[in-house]
Amino acid sequence: MSTTESVPNTTPQRSTGQRVFSALVGVTTLGIFLQAITAGEFVSQEHRGGWIDVHNIVANATLLVALATAIVGLVAVRRTEAAAAWASVVLFVLLVVQIAIGHLITEGKQDGWIGVHVPLAFVVFGITIWLSIRGALARRTRAAV
Repeated sequence: MSTTESVPNTTPQRSTGQRVFSALVGVTTLGIFLQAITAGEFVSQEHRGGWIDVHNIVANATLLVALATAIVGLVAVRRTEAAAAWASVVLFVLLVVQIAIGHLITEGKQDGWIGVHVPLAFVVFGITIWLSIRGALARRTRAAV
């Protein structure tokens, strides 16, 4: 007979949906961060067209990931993390608005929207940071139980 006993794991495990949601939040946050970097590359520069194109491509990719994040949030984590799920939906909507404003600036030559676009970028980044922190706190809380 073995002296080592098997102790059942009583720590609540995160569901696959929660893990996927956290991963998508991370990728969305990375996309938003890349947006800040690419924006910094074309602000007040003479040869900025290529960076504006990169900024647009990253925006569209980030929007798709944010959509997936919102869907997974509503389907898989809404019951356990309602605030995070709904924040991911708000993030997606704000990204749609942000991209529309970006097109007004670049394609519509309406530079007056820059005063909305830049502060909204800070709000969007703030939401992604909040979602990341919220996810980390939820993991720690579950681990402590």
